[in-house]
Amino acid sequence: MKKTLLLFLGLALTYGLNAQLRYGVKLGGTLSDLSLKSEGESERSDPKIGFQIGGILEYSFSTSFALQPELLYVNNGGKFEDNLSFNLHNLQLPVNIKYKMGTDKLKFYVTAGPYLGYIFAARLKSGPVSIDAFDEAVNTEMQLKHFDFGLGAGFGIEISNKYVVGTGYKYGLANITGAEGVNVKVGTFNLSIGYLF
Repeated sequence: MKKTLLLFLGLALTYGLNAQLRYGVKLGGTLSDLSLKSEGESERSDPKIGFQIGGILEYSFSTSFALQPELLYVNNGGKFEDNLSFNLHNLQLPVNIKYKMGTDKLKFYVTAGPYLGYIFAARLKSGPVSIDAFDEAVNTEMQLKHFDFGLGAGFGIEISNKYVVGTGYKYGLANITGAEGVNVKVGTFNLSIGYLF
């Protein structure tokens, strides 16, 4: 009797998890910029066009609320007036709370939550010269840090419980430069399409 009950509970739990857990992929474009503060003065870069691609995991607590972590490759950066440009390659892990409303054919949603980022490659370009931003030989005023974190929010639509079109903005809270007295933060707007299995 105990074995039958345990088997029944195991099957019910597995079915429940499958019904609540979905995964998918997303692809889209980014428009990002950098904010720089140094010696009491602030400057904002011109925007940089990039892209993002990655995977989505969605765990639904109810028909309206879900937890949606993602793992994304994100290309962002910016260019300043003195012809200095940053091209950043990141792995980002956003963890969003998602609120959905609508029918199975068409749902609207909003998301919000923190993200962790790791800048695994970065190029600084000044005129024709391009250098690795993590090279120890780089001037400390231009050296970057690998880790980033911040907050994000977004909204979009889900069609037929499969197709997703969304937009969002992530604001970096971390100073990504190691230079003393200099503060550089990244802001990234994105527009993406996705598919949920």
